[in-house]
Amino acid sequence: MDLERVRAFVATAEWMNFTTAAEEVRLAQPSLSARIRALEADLGVELFSRRRRQVELTAAGRAFLPHARALLDLSAEARRDVRRAAGAGPPPRLLVTTLANSIDDVKAAAVLGLRGDLPGWQVTLTGVPFREHVSRVRDGSAEAAYVWPPYTTATMRGLRLETVGVFSRLLAVPADHRLVGRGAVTVHDLTGAPQVPLPADVDAAFVAAWRLVPDAPTGAGEPAVDVAALLRAVAAGAGCCPVPALLARTATTPGVAYVPLRGVPPASLALAWRVDAHPEIDHALRAAARRARRAPAG
Repeated sequence: MDLERVRAFVATAEWMNFTTAAEEVRLAQPSLSARIRALEADLGVELFSRRRRQVELTAAGRAFLPHARALLDLSAEARRDVRRAAGAGPPPRLLVTTLANSIDDVKAAAVLGLRGDLPGWQVTLTGVPFREHVSRVRDGSAEAAYVWPPYTTATMRGLRLETVGVFSRLLAVPADHRLVGRGAVTVHDLTGAPQVPLPADVDAAFVAAWRLVPDAPTGAGEPAVDVAALLRAVAAGAGCCPVPALLARTATTPGVAYVPLRGVPPASLALAWRVDAHPEIDHALRAAARRARRAPAG
C-alpha cells in the first residue's frame, strides 16, 4: 500500500477539505485527488462521499482512518529504529520557538517533560523575532512554537493549536510613567496613548488583539523586532505595550514597570505545531499541553 496515498487520505479526512489538505501535504489539488482515487481503487471501496458539496467520509472511510493513521505511525517508527540501529545521522530534533528570550517556569517545565517523553531526541527552546514566531513552524525550520492567539486563518492553516495556560495582561510602561502607582488601569486609560510599533508583516489579528485599542497610535522610532527590543523601546519612552503576566515573571528590563490591566480578557498561551508532524512529536506535544493545563496556575 502506497504510504503517500495513505498520507493524502489522512490529511483530507482531518480537514474535510481537498484544497486545504492539498496545501498541507504540499500537492496540487488534482494530484491529491488522484492519490485518493488510486487508494480507493487499491482497497476496492469509496472512502469519501462526493455526492454533496461537503466532503464526508463513507462508512468504509471511517473504518479505514484509524488504520491509516497507524500505518503512518508505524512507518515513522520503523524509519527511526532503522536509523538508530545503523547509527545514522544526528539525534532527531525538536526545536520549540518562543517570543521571549527569558525562560519562564511554564516553558522550562515543558522542555523537561518533553526530554523525558522523547529520550534520545534533542529538545531545545529558542527565542525568535515577532515575524518568525509562527512562520518557522510553517516552513519546517522549527517543530513547534509557543504562540499567543488569535491569528488570521491563513497564518494558522496547517497547524495544530493546543492551549497550555491562561494569563492576565499587564501594561508595560516606562518606570516614570503617569500610570505607575495608580493600581489597575483600564482600556480607557490606553485611549490615545502611543504603543510601541511592531513590524508591518506581523500577523494583523495578533497585533490587533494585543493593542486592545482599535487603531491605537504608535510611538516614534523603529518597529520592535522582538520582545527584548519591545521592552527596551518602552524603557526609552517610545510607547507602552500590553504584555502577558507570564512575561513579567522573568523579563526584568531596567526602566520598565508593569501595571495591572482591569476589565480586559486574559491571554491564552498555546503550543502550535504542524498537523503533519512526526508522530512522536505530535504525541509528545499533546502530552506537554495536557500537563501544562493540569499544572497549578502561577
